[in-house]
Amino acid sequence: MMVQNTTEFSTGQLATTQHKLSVFAGLGAKFRTLMAAVIMLGFTSTASTAGTSQIDAANNLVTQMMVEVESILAQDINNEAKRTEKVSALFDRYFDLPTIAKFSAGPYWRAADATQKATYEAVIRDVIIGTVVRNFDQLSGLRFTISGSQAKGKKLVLVNGTFASLDAQQPPIAVGWRVVISDKASPLILDVEIENISMLVTQKQENIAIIRQNQGQFAALIDAMKQRIQP
Repeated sequence: MMVQNTTEFSTGQLATTQHKLSVFAGLGAKFRTLMAAVIMLGFTSTASTAGTSQIDAANNLVTQMMVEVESILAQDINNEAKRTEKVSALFDRYFDLPTIAKFSAGPYWRAADATQKATYEAVIRDVIIGTVVRNFDQLSGLRFTISGSQAKGKKLVLVNGTFASLDAQQPPIAVGWRVVISDKASPLILDVEIENISMLVTQKQENIAIIRQNQGQFAALIDAMKQRIQP
């Protein structure tokens, strides 16, 4: 069955469209509109770019994720434990957590030991999922449409589209999903951009500031992330 590029969510209102989109920013309460588009982690290459099949794979990944989001919303889950379970599965299926953790820690990732890296990855996952669960129903009343996609080197595809409210009371918001493409693994989302502002770069800047304020101690970042996890 062909995957469509337009998904409609159940009706509902939100104070602002931008706040609805913040659930995908997920890396804590400070994940608001996301920071300027960047070429990340050496994924780009002027000599080679992703082919049509890879772009199609990235489009299908984003579209299928939206279909699953719609399905969760349609179930009207009031049980937080069940919603957490579903959102956790959604995140693990569609996002590249190891690379998100590594990039968001900046140069301090190299200085962290194996235990610290594993702990930080687990904590940042909990922060993301907790934020999404608390705000997930705020995606109701939005429609996402893919407008076009482009290769960013041979290992990265930017899937562009817009979120718009079904009542047309809010202007559309441009959204870009950075999808990592690999010959050895399924595509995964690395970053989300809203109006050319990148989630991942914003979190990296905040994390670096925290570590520098604490004499370069990576443990301080872990402690700060733990404080964002609500019981």
